[in-house]
Amino acid sequence: MGYHAVDAKSVKATGYLAGAAAALLLGCGGRTDPDFIGSAVVEAQTYQVSAMVQGKLVGLYKQEGQDVAADELVAVVDTVPFVLQLQEVQGGLTELTAGMRSRENEIKAAQAEIRGLERDYARIAPLVKEGSLPPQQEDKLSSALDAARLKLSAGKDILQSLGGKQQGLEARMAQIREQLRRCYLRAPATGRILTRYKNPEEVAAPGQPVYEIGKEDTLQVDFFVPQTWLSGIKYGQQVRLRLDAPEVDKNGVFLPATISWIGHEAEFSPKNIQTRESRNELVFRVRALAANKDGMLKRGLPVEVWKAR
Repeated sequence: MGYHAVDAKSVKATGYLAGAAAALLLGCGGRTDPDFIGSAVVEAQTYQVSAMVQGKLVGLYKQEGQDVAADELVAVVDTVPFVLQLQEVQGGLTELTAGMRSRENEIKAAQAEIRGLERDYARIAPLVKEGSLPPQQEDKLSSALDAARLKLSAGKDILQSLGGKQQGLEARMAQIREQLRRCYLRAPATGRILTRYKNPEEVAAPGQPVYEIGKEDTLQVDFFVPQTWLSGIKYGQQVRLRLDAPEVDKNGVFLPATISWIGHEAEFSPKNIQTRESRNELVFRVRALAANKDGMLKRGLPVEVWKAR
């Protein structure tokens, strides 16, 4: 599965203008309610589910707008090339294992031969020393013993070399299995499919997005406050989001939210606000998070930000 989290866009163009309009309203003294802070547009934290291997998409299981659960399978890249590679490596590993067993048997045989020669040499050496046997017989056994020891050493070296090849093939198998695992793309979080970038049977390249998922259990809003208000804004501070819902309440519905981020650099009001006062006014971007358990908040929905009571 390939994916990475993407920070939600700071503010859509409409949200930016809404925030600017709120800043202008505050700057010009037009704010009628002391609890009103500003306007914003609801945004979601988004994730791009990207392919991590190249191949044809043989399965796409979600459409735009559908809900998705964390770790749910959403797409599959063709696994056939990797399965064939795995079978090839497994065949080489089987052959290598058989060769290693043969070398181990040769080593055992050489060890047995050396033990026999050592026993014969131990019996003959005293007899040669006493003169009962000619020295040539001792020399012959000594040469045979040296040759057997060299043969044993060479066999151990070859076995060690085969062991290294075995480790390489096992690492290759693990690599292919990891490639196979990456063929199965899973959702990184519970949310909703915002965009599907590919169609079935199309080819996906590594790093190429296939889906964009928006996390909808908690949504965020970015709004602006004047520089003079910044000292009164704190992390973890509670605010309220007001959204129009005439079917519920003609005055709108308020939802709780929490300040999660405060910009550390001042920004000028957008150029669209064509007054001298607003052009010279510095504002700071503030982000609030709101739980969306009732599903009332929607990505792109304009809302107002109010102080908590």
